[in-house]
Amino acid sequence: MNARRYRYNMLLSLLLLVGFIFTSWISIEHAKQSLYKGVSDDALPLTSHLIDLDIQKRLQAPIIISQQMANNVFIKRWLTSSQQDPTLIFSYLEGTRALHHAKTSFLVDDKSLTYYHFDGNSQQLDIRAKQNDWYRESLHNDTDYALNVDIDPRDNNEAIVYVNHKIKQNNDVIGVVGVGILLADLHNLIEQYEASYARKLYFIDHKGRLLFFNDQTLSGTSIHDRFPTQATALLNQSEYQFQLETDDHAEFVHSRYLDSIGWYLIVEQTIDKSSGISDILTTNLWVGSLVTLLILAVAQLTFNHYQKRLEKMAKYDKLTDTFNRQAFEPLLQHHLAKARTQSTPVVMLMMDIDHFKQVNDQHGHVVGDRVLQCFSSVCKRQIENNGLLCRWGGEEFMVLLPKATLEQGIAIAEKIHVALEQAECEVKVTVSIGVAQYHIDESEDGFIKRADAALYRAKQGRNQTKFAA
Repeated sequence: MNARRYRYNMLLSLLLLVGFIFTSWISIEHAKQSLYKGVSDDALPLTSHLIDLDIQKRLQAPIIISQQMANNVFIKRWLTSSQQDPTLIFSYLEGTRALHHAKTSFLVDDKSLTYYHFDGNSQQLDIRAKQNDWYRESLHNDTDYALNVDIDPRDNNEAIVYVNHKIKQNNDVIGVVGVGILLADLHNLIEQYEASYARKLYFIDHKGRLLFFNDQTLSGTSIHDRFPTQATALLNQSEYQFQLETDDHAEFVHSRYLDSIGWYLIVEQTIDKSSGISDILTTNLWVGSLVTLLILAVAQLTFNHYQKRLEKMAKYDKLTDTFNRQAFEPLLQHHLAKARTQSTPVVMLMMDIDHFKQVNDQHGHVVGDRVLQCFSSVCKRQIENNGLLCRWGGEEFMVLLPKATLEQGIAIAEKIHVALEQAECEVKVTVSIGVAQYHIDESEDGFIKRADAALYRAKQGRNQTKFAA
């Protein structure tokens, strides 16, 4: 009897043990697959999205600076002049570099293939030389600007991100101009993200080189060396992810193509696998699984919080709390499309604070920033809820007034003049305003150009409003 009871107890214990092991194994496998899915489908794409927003913010300034340089009337006249004075262009390059705190600035005259550096040196470019591949790529690039990472002896052999912007005259390229920022600045940003998210992060540039890989700014490693079987698919898709597994760990890789800079962002995370069923049944593993799930939940909440903050940072100008150009342009396109379909008027005010450079030069940039804040506050009070205010660039602002006529736009412009004169800004300033009403049959660029042309006429006399026909 005792022997039979012993056998029954042993059989029951064995069944319970087997059932416990089986259900525990199923639970752990399910939890592991859920974890894998969360990492590959949520965590890594969200991390790359957050970094994409921050990178766009960091590189937006040099891109806009290069765009302004490429469209500068002085630059175009100097390139097309028969008597070029190099001292003028050197002074312009150095002034632009210093004003915007760039690491370097340069200009290439496509006609003479002369490279002008901000430090006052110039040299002839041999476009057949490999070190000048960047120039050929800039000329043949489909977009107006291209980014490249290079180490140039003209810039103390430092790794620099160059923004190369084509200069066009009547649709013909007459030169390339741009600025550069230290690659180390972006490297520091990547290190911060790696420390925050415990994930490996690096970029692939247009040449396929791995940047910031294993603490090296330019690693000399290609994506084909890193992932030989997945490299082609990765480079041919705007977003791509895959998983590599060994007996010890699972490696998740997510790539995202960043349109704003023409690079791929790679996010990697490695997860160690369990050593065996015995470890699965231990208390520590259960506690570890619970803590992991809690951490993932907290991390998800944190990601959502920072995503909202970064989305706001990507939409509004931090200094003036107005729309930035990136967020304003889709709104402009929306209202213009609505005006075309509903035949409603739309008015644009393009504004430029008069002699703002003198404010910065005489009083400093801190005072200049407060003047910009004061000016934007004045404009908001006059516009109220009737329009959209955007900091178009530097001291230049733009107002879009949906369902407003030209006369109403001019009236608001005059209100801004009066309110600005009465405002208690730290330094008294005036503003020149160009007003244009949208023509149903014109393009977005044409609309902006007409407003800009009116602004140009207003700036001839300063502190006045001119309107476009």
